[in-house]
Amino acid sequence: MNTLSTSTNLTIRPGLANLLRWQEPLVTRLRYRHTLPGMVANRMLNVELGLYLLAELLPLVPPQFLPDLLNGQGAAYRQRPIWSPRQHRALNQARTLLAPYRNPSVWFKALDKYATLPADVRVFSLSVRGGWNSDVSSYVLRERLSLFQGVLA
Repeated sequence: MNTLSTSTNLTIRPGLANLLRWQEPLVTRLRYRHTLPGMVANRMLNVELGLYLLAELLPLVPPQFLPDLLNGQGAAYRQRPIWSPRQHRALNQARTLLAPYRNPSVWFKALDKYATLPADVRVFSLSVRGGWNSDVSSYVLRERLSLFQGVLA
């Protein structure tokens, strides 16, 4: 059997176990660079991955529509442009990684918590315009975008 057993007696495929560790190197740096607790850094990266996915697939849609995108429903999803195979793979990968955010209330709470983080830590702006946060350095922006592109490849 090609599985990895964990201490909680859950069986996880090796590919999925590696996929779920996508945040580890950056979380460690964030914890020390910005004195963030580990779980806060993990959740922040999950929210940013969701915002990145929206920016890539539905750039004109507000952040509140991520659950519709992940669930494949809603007006924004039905009126989406034609996506490339790479974009479809990114969505499928994100559905695995961001499964809790299929629930709108979980996503809205995560967005609210993300908005309370210091501006120099957040890559995305949640203002009316949305988009990238101008308070973050270009190095941090490149680092995060590279991570998100890699995990959704």
